[in-house]
Formats: sequence, structure tokens, C-alpha cells
Amino acid sequence: IPVKYLGAALSLPQQLHGVFSLLSAVVLIGESGVGKTNLLSRFTRNEFNHDSRTTIGVEFSTRTILVGDAVVKAQIWDTAGLERYRAITSAYYRGAVGALVVFDITKHQTYDVVDRWLKELYDHAEASIVVMLVGNKTDLAQAREVPMEEAKMFADNNGLLFVETSALDSTNVEQAFETILKGTCTSGVLGTGAS
Repeated sequence: IPVKYLGAALSLPQQLHGVFSLLSAVVLIGESGVGKTNLLSRFTRNEFNHDSRTTIGVEFSTRTILVGDAVVKAQIWDTAGLERYRAITSAYYRGAVGALVVFDITKHQTYDVVDRWLKELYDHAEASIVVMLVGNKTDLAQAREVPMEEAKMFADNNGLLFVETSALDSTNVEQAFETILKGTCTSGVLGTGAS
């Protein structure tokens, strides 16, 4: 199983680096090409790669942030969106306390299969997992195919958090990850860490 570690970026004072009270695993799932890898890169390293390649297997990166009073080490798993990797990537859902189900707002077909991604997630993850629906690529709003209201209604009807993001210009990327991590803290599903 290919697993690639992409490094870590910390957004804490120097004296807190390496110290964390909670460890939280969050998975990024969705069709290939929706921007999962660039969301991960933007959140953990504040980078965007215009020439991003299709993820093979699973990649991950970490970032330590302050969530309320807790220092949380977020371990973000970027899973391949291609069908041939599903058996491999679904194994990573089990240990996750949060999931971002990502679709591309300019490609309705990536939104049309969100329910399939949710079924796969719920079939393999813990029942307590906190899930957010993420409409990515808002920087391409002129090519929008998925109305925000439609996606928001779907999220509300399915008990999901919802946000629209742009990994390219950073819109709501921090908010998406911070919200999912806060959600895991308040629902009591965050794991414990060691320093």
C-alpha cells in the first residue's frame, strides 16, 4: 500500500512544537481531481501545486493547531479517488474521527456520487465520525455547475457540516479543517495523544 508522508507545518508558538494533548485523524475522500491533495497541501504547508498528480494509494501530512484549549495534532489522510484504490483507501476510514467529503463545484458528476462516498465511509468508519461536505474550487465560480444552495441542503438533510473552499486562493481552507477538528472535540471522538 503506497503511503507517502508529506511533512508537517506547525501554527503554534515555538515552545508548543512537538507537544500535543490530542491526536486527530481526518480523511479526505471524493472523486479523483476534486482537489483533495491541494486542500491537504494548503492546510499543512500553505502550498498549492498547479501540476498536482493523481494520488496513488494514500498520502498524509500533519499539522498541530490549537482547538479551544487543546493542542491537537491533526493527521490528515489524502485518499486516492480512483475506483481501483477503493479497497486500499477504505481501510483508512476506520481510525478516522473526521472526514471531508470533497467535490468539485465545476463538475456536477463529482457531486452526484457524494452519496456513494458517504455510504462507503459509513460502512467502514466508526459511527461517531464527524463529516463535512466540501465544495472545492470556488475560484472557478464562473464555471459552477453545483449550486451552493443545493449542496447545503444535501448537507443539512444528511447531518453533515458544509463549506465551500478554494485550495488555490485559500478561501475557507483553514475554516474547513478547524471546523471539523472542533466538531470532533465537541462530539468527544478525538483520540488522545502523547508528547
